[in-house]
Amino acid sequence: MIRFFVRFLSTYDYTPKDFFLSMCPSFKYGLNCMAVFLSAITALINELIGIGPAVAMAMFIAVVTEMWTGISASHKRGEGFESFKFSRCIIKLCIWLTIIYIIHSFETECNDSQYWIDILATMFFSVARIFVMMWFVVEHVTSILENLAVIDGKPKDALVNKIGELWSHCTDTIKSKIK
Repeated sequence: MIRFFVRFLSTYDYTPKDFFLSMCPSFKYGLNCMAVFLSAITALINELIGIGPAVAMAMFIAVVTEMWTGISASHKRGEGFESFKFSRCIIKLCIWLTIIYIIHSFETECNDSQYWIDILATMFFSVARIFVMMWFVVEHVTSILENLAVIDGKPKDALVNKIGELWSHCTDTIKSKIK
């Protein structure tokens, strides 16, 4: 069997080693440990919290952007970096992830059964998880907008109020079209 595989690869000008390095190019550059580590972290996050890599990356970018704009806003106000405020950000992130983990755990537990009540519970927890994730986005975008307003020298609520006005205008337009 191995000879057959080696002969098969040779028809494509591959040695077994060349074929392996073609399939796993990270080994060529010594990135195999990092690739395995990132894959393991991604799988763990997906299994524990129920969010895929794209959502996890978006959450990471939202948190980093909030921290970066918060630090910039503090400098604009003449305040230095405070580890206390940074640790509050980390605590908030841990609480968000804990809430998502709890909801996902209940959703996963109920998903294994065929009883109608478990199917209903699975739907409920699925909707709850999506609601919490949307809430996460709204809260982080609001915080980022507050920080950006301070960086621009405006009152903290300036950009948030503009978004609120835009939302009111959009909903009023939709309501007028429905009537």
